[in-house]
Amino acid sequence: MPRPKKAMPDYRYHVSGQAVVTLDGSDFYLGEYDSPESRAKYFALLSEYNSNGLKAPDKPKRQIEQTLTVRCVTGEFRQHMKTKYANNVKELRRYRGLCDLIELEYGEEPASDFGPRKLSRLREVFIASGNSRNYVNRQVRNIVLIFKHAVSCEIVKPDQLVSLNSLEPLRYGQTEAPEPDPVTFVEIDIVKATAKHLSPTVKAMVRVQAATGMRPGEVCKMRPCDIDRSREDWIYRPAKHKTAHRGKTKAVPIVGDAREAIVPLLFRDPEAFCFSPQESSQWYRDQRSANRVTPDGPGRNKPGTNVKANPKSRAGDMFSTNGYHQAIKRAAKKAKVDHWFPYQLRHLAGTVVRDALGVEAAQALLGHSKAAMTEHYAKQTEEKAIQAAKAGPSIA
Repeated sequence: MPRPKKAMPDYRYHVSGQAVVTLDGSDFYLGEYDSPESRAKYFALLSEYNSNGLKAPDKPKRQIEQTLTVRCVTGEFRQHMKTKYANNVKELRRYRGLCDLIELEYGEEPASDFGPRKLSRLREVFIASGNSRNYVNRQVRNIVLIFKHAVSCEIVKPDQLVSLNSLEPLRYGQTEAPEPDPVTFVEIDIVKATAKHLSPTVKAMVRVQAATGMRPGEVCKMRPCDIDRSREDWIYRPAKHKTAHRGKTKAVPIVGDAREAIVPLLFRDPEAFCFSPQESSQWYRDQRSANRVTPDGPGRNKPGTNVKANPKSRAGDMFSTNGYHQAIKRAAKKAKVDHWFPYQLRHLAGTVVRDALGVEAAQALLGHSKAAMTEHYAKQTEEKAIQAAKAGPSIA
């Protein structure tokens, strides 16, 4: 039986002083061992090797004679993002797609030739796909970030990064790219109407998020062991959150309605997630069974008789943000109210607290380091603006 192929064959030292890697039985010589160029060529070859189904790419065996290409830049970043975004599937997917696009358009061109003009052409690709202006600008910044990493690896000169940064972002009204719809808070009456059609588990998630202003992902990851109950006011300290990689800590007070909603869910394994998709799915099944009308007689379908022994998919141990969103979407449809999504609860909490206690209180609740971000989340209500206008000075 042949030995299985390795997805990441070793980067090795050759007696000639070069680095070498063996792909599908073929040796590729990469240049001076442990040099930035040889490492970049190694990762570029690995990228093609894996995308070809562990088959050696059709490349010259003496890579030392080859110019560093754009694929070398993306290959280096592909390896880097495995560590940097190891716990962020969304960012991994985003940068993987960007690397695929860059390689498709300019992969075999010299890395040194990738400048603002080529970056601008990639931007046109995003615009032609119907993406919003903000999304296009963000993707362009991410591409520049890929080349910034290449500078840190010494395979791209710093001057090239300066050149790429010279491409100005798209401004409002200067492009055909559509403007994104602003995210607003959801009306509390709509939330209450939706909650009537949610399982007790998802309803508790909505109550906790609305009361605390947490991000959906932070609610989904709540565990009893992450809630400090040693003091009168409980504090939730998520092990993982959006700004954890910056060394910031997160402390969310669990008081009032949030505490009332979470208490019944704490009597479980401290390491288990508070909000279980399995419990939510079981509740929906029980509701369907209770409401089912089963005629008498042999051969009739009764509760439990058509359960699949090995279903294709099973509910997991933790809600994903998408699963949380879909549960709300289905309940809103049943309630015949406008569709809304979990992040609007964060905006709702920020707006209500700001109107009641001011922007500093909202900033503390939402965990923002800058008040400007809180202003983005917690817009003043029209009623507040009208009241302020009425109290304004009169010149007449």
